[in-house]
Amino acid sequence: MGPPGSPGGTRGNHTRVIPVRYHTGVLVTVDPAIRADRDALRRLVMDGFAGVDGAHVEVLVERARRRQDSFTGRAYSRPPRSLLVAADTRYLVRLRVPGTLRNRGYPLTQRYPRRKTAPWITVATWSERLVSLAAHEACHVRQFREGLRRSEVEAERWALRLLQDWVTVQSPSPRIVSTEPRSQQLALFATG
Repeated sequence: MGPPGSPGGTRGNHTRVIPVRYHTGVLVTVDPAIRADRDALRRLVMDGFAGVDGAHVEVLVERARRRQDSFTGRAYSRPPRSLLVAADTRYLVRLRVPGTLRNRGYPLTQRYPRRKTAPWITVATWSERLVSLAAHEACHVRQFREGLRRSEVEAERWALRLLQDWVTVQSPSPRIVSTEPRSQQLALFATG
């Protein structure tokens, strides 16, 4: 057996570490419990990491166990010892999505909780929501890598810019990704 952290060695309570070389940057692992096209999910996560160095980054796309955990994420500057990750993983991102991805309840406009300066982001589909979430967490990886202060507002602004660019490229007809709250959007159409 090799030293801890090497193929065949030990890491935490685990007896082996999966060796992986990062050819294309981000390594994306999708939970088999998610009923969706895994390749499509990987592509969406990779699109969310556009503009961020993906070397030594592993993304775990996990099924949310509770409804309120759907479309939430967390970036780690160091992988927790309790998780089995690739040997050369330096940064870990966990994204939680529902087990079945549906386009119900969209368009959806939301803002990061308790951050008044965070932009409002409107998404039209679950895929846009996943790209936005991945971009938000990718910004945190960039902050970790460059030694910057961790800012949720900056991550939301990064996610909004990336989502706007992504929607422009993906959509045959341009769609406006709003930065205003829904109540202000609806007020534009009020009569009286």
